Amino acid sequence: MNHNIDDKTVQNFFDYYYHDRGMLKWQGFMLSDHVSALRKENKEAFDDSFMYMDFPSVHEELNHKGENHEKTEITYVNDDGNKSVINGIVMNLQTSQVTIMVEDGEIVLSIQQILIVQ
Repeated sequence: MNHNIDDKTVQNFFDYYYHDRGMLKWQGFMLSDHVSALRKENKEAFDDSFMYMDFPSVHEELNHKGENHEKTEITYVNDDGNKSVINGIVMNLQTSQVTIMVEDGEIVLSIQQILIVQ
């Protein structure tokens, strides 16, 4: 076996014969926790916008709940841009906003913020 290999031979090997498999060679080392986290992240990126109600439907449902004084669950976009859920009773419904009575007071939401009324 010849152990006297010069730099030119080594460079020639890497330039023309060696194929780096990139991430494929490391996939066997991924921990199951990491794989689970990646799957969860992918699931959270799922687009659920098809489930949201349009403006007329939101207004109609709020009107119905308010007339019957039914407890209402509202999913809306909060000031931070994240989805939030509140439960309460519709107290005052106007064209562009609604007042919801919750356990610790009242919340005024713009109809544009509301995604789902149940």
